[in-house]
Amino acid sequence: MKTAISLAFAFIMCISMNAQLIQDLDHIENFNEGLAAIKKGDQWAFMDQDGEIVIDFRNDLASFNDESDQITPPIFHNDRALIMKTTDNVKLYGYIDKSGNEIIKCEFVNATPFSNGFAIVMIYYKEVVGKNKVLGKDVVSYLTEEYVIDINGKALTPKLNKRIFAPQKMNSGERPNLGIKFIGDRVIAVEKENHKWDVYSF
Repeated sequence: MKTAISLAFAFIMCISMNAQLIQDLDHIENFNEGLAAIKKGDQWAFMDQDGEIVIDFRNDLASFNDESDQITPPIFHNDRALIMKTTDNVKLYGYIDKSGNEIIKCEFVNATPFSNGFAIVMIYYKEVVGKNKVLGKDVVSYLTEEYVIDINGKALTPKLNKRIFAPQKMNSGERPNLGIKFIGDRVIAVEKENHKWDVYSF
């Protein structure tokens, strides 16, 4: 009787250890903060360490191709992951939490993953610089500015590094390059148009 029970238990354990959790994935990333990004077709999702999908497959999880065309998958840092939505042909970035809820609105034309509770984001807006008297229309410049936010989206620095950026580049899907970088704990460096740097603490 004991032998039969032992065999049955071993059989059940064998089945459970070899149970297939998710099939036909195109990409699987390593776990980070307890979740791993997985891809099927053009959609990404996140699974936990038990193989359960905790954020279902969706189109807005942000992934990027680097200069060597290697994929940078979605990833959680400080319980936040980047998402991307397109509005008026412009790609806008925001953040979700581990429940998949949009926690910081998609309003940035570039944004970094969080690190030590902070991220750098870039906004994009139009500024009226004059009037075309012949056509009766405003003359506008398209500008970008950058600043640091916390995990709740609160701005921790003033808007910095105002630059003109052509809207055609936005519409083509190109992300403007960030001119701010973290260089220490609550310290950033800002590259100016003359390619010199200013340093700020926040």
